Amino acid sequence: MATKNYKITIAGQTYDVEVGDISSSPVEVSIDGTIYQVEIPGLITPVSSGTPVVAAPKTVAPVPQAVARPSVPTSGGDGIVRSPMPGKIISVSVSVGDAVTKGQPILVLESMKMENTIASPIGGTVSAVHVSANDAVQHGQTLAEIAQA
Repeated sequence: MATKNYKITIAGQTYDVEVGDISSSPVEVSIDGTIYQVEIPGLITPVSSGTPVVAAPKTVAPVPQAVARPSVPTSGGDGIVRSPMPGKIISVSVSVGDAVTKGQPILVLESMKMENTIASPIGGTVSAVHVSANDAVQHGQTLAEIAQA
C-alpha cells in the first residue's frame, strides 16, 4: 500500500504529514520530516497460523534522527517571535533596544525535555520581550517583537 500525504492544521500551525503502509503495525509516520513508529490500536495483523490478531495499543516513539536541528522556525518574517510549541523559557539573551541579526539566537525554550534555540526571524531592533527565564509558554504565544531595521 502506498504512502499518503496530508497537510494538517492544529491551532493555526500547518504540518506536512506522510503516513506509510497501514496494512501492518507499526506504521511509519513522518511529521515535518520527523519520523515516528506508530502502533495503531485495533489494527488487525495476520499471524502465521492464518488467524488474525488485533494489535494492542502502544506508545508512540520517535525514531532517532541523525540530522541536528540548529533552531526552530518561529515567524513568517513579520518580526513577531512566537512559541513553536508549549514549554518553559530557559534563558533570554536579548533586551529591549538590542540590535539583532536574522538567525541570531534570542532565547532558549525547553519542551519535552529538549532545549530549542529560538532565533530572530529578521534583522532589526528588539522592541519588546514578553517572557523571562522560567516562564511557561503556550504554542503560538508571542515571546518577543523585533522592529525591522
